[in-house]
Amino acid sequence: MNLSPTSFQNSKAQLCFYYKLDKKIVKHKNELIQPGGTFSTDAAQVTLKTFPHTNNKGGYILSFSVKAKKPIELAQFKATFMTDLQDQRMLANGFQSWSQAREMTKNDKINPIRSSIAWYTQLNLQGDYDIFQHSGERGVIHSSSYTHFRDMKNVLSFFGSVSEQYGYTYFIGDFNSNSLSIYKDVSGMRLEKDEEIELVRIFMAQGLDAEAAIWDDYAEFYPDRRCIRGNNMKRHVNGWTSWYNYYGDVSELVINENVEALKKFQYPIDIFQIDDGFQTAIGDWLSINEKFPSGMKAVASKIKNAGFKAGLWLAPYAVGFNSRLAQEHPDWLIIDPESKKPVVAGPNWGGFYALDMYHPGARQYLKEVFDTVLHDWEFDMLKLDFCFAAAMIPRCGKSRGQIMWEAMDLIRDLVGPDKLVLGCGVPLACAFRKVDYCRIGSDVAPWWEAS
Repeated sequence: MNLSPTSFQNSKAQLCFYYKLDKKIVKHKNELIQPGGTFSTDAAQVTLKTFPHTNNKGGYILSFSVKAKKPIELAQFKATFMTDLQDQRMLANGFQSWSQAREMTKNDKINPIRSSIAWYTQLNLQGDYDIFQHSGERGVIHSSSYTHFRDMKNVLSFFGSVSEQYGYTYFIGDFNSNSLSIYKDVSGMRLEKDEEIELVRIFMAQGLDAEAAIWDDYAEFYPDRRCIRGNNMKRHVNGWTSWYNYYGDVSELVINENVEALKKFQYPIDIFQIDDGFQTAIGDWLSINEKFPSGMKAVASKIKNAGFKAGLWLAPYAVGFNSRLAQEHPDWLIIDPESKKPVVAGPNWGGFYALDMYHPGARQYLKEVFDTVLHDWEFDMLKLDFCFAAAMIPRCGKSRGQIMWEAMDLIRDLVGPDKLVLGCGVPLACAFRKVDYCRIGSDVAPWWEAS
């Protein structure tokens, strides 16, 4: 079998399907399922389908549906197809917008984070090291949400998940065994009796020098909730951010000086964005520190009077260890069910917890923050950072990916249709066409470093 979409119409998949039934894990390993067929147990049924996409552009859909015959909690889903990966380069898309994304070959590998580094830095929390096993094996490449294979003639074979609302999807290309696996992070997802979902839905397309056209087709699967929709030239903007010049040492004086300089020298700037450093603590977004004596409404007005859109940085799902929010509302934090302690989401600012967006009080607080920043202070754009914190663990009968999807829906609901959003630290597919812009790549420094 090759990587063309039509090849999957007649190709069997090897299925690994685990679920929890009556508090016991039931494991079904290496079960064969063919297109149009089913794999059935006394508790669940899996159906595999492949069919042409209705856009008539040559794309195909690969679909796995799961129906619960009894109440179950999903634990693992993986489907493997045997295919020829020789002379291919595979796109390895990282977990979130800071992560690396590049094409890799049979000679490459993706290493796990060392346990000593994870223990000391806690940087594992900002990736998917605790979600998906990084094999570290040469020739075993994985990609998050979407991938492509590129042959020596530049023929592109594309695979993109359009079911991220049910969980994170991983594509695993094993060049050693010539196999392509689709892995779904379903841990914690509960299905009631007779409930059926299309757990995996993959858009497949192939073409010579067709990358842009395929991506246009793929994007159409995602509802467009952006402020400026479609391929509109108005979406192309230039911006200035305080972060890469001042990091956390920003102040009202610094902002005023830079606004005046940009205006004086007529730099072609559309958005002037204030980053981290205006608040008293992470999570206490409406408590402004002494470096901004005039308040944020006055600062936003200064920016707008200079002819720029005013932007502001927030990390809506992050709550600093020492914040007033954490001290006064510990019940608003995500709690680990085993330790009964708040979930730590990262080491930044001395450490931060994750806000529980399903808690009514926390949800109302987020609404108050967004309403104040956008409609009282009158900022035009928000840079929303560390979004991954919303989905640190599966809970509420939902997988991590389900939670992340709903977290980004909530953000767009709170922002509304008329304000701009720049996503940051977010799994990309969950943000597709919900945010207007996204920072892709890790932070940069004002110097070169040999590495």
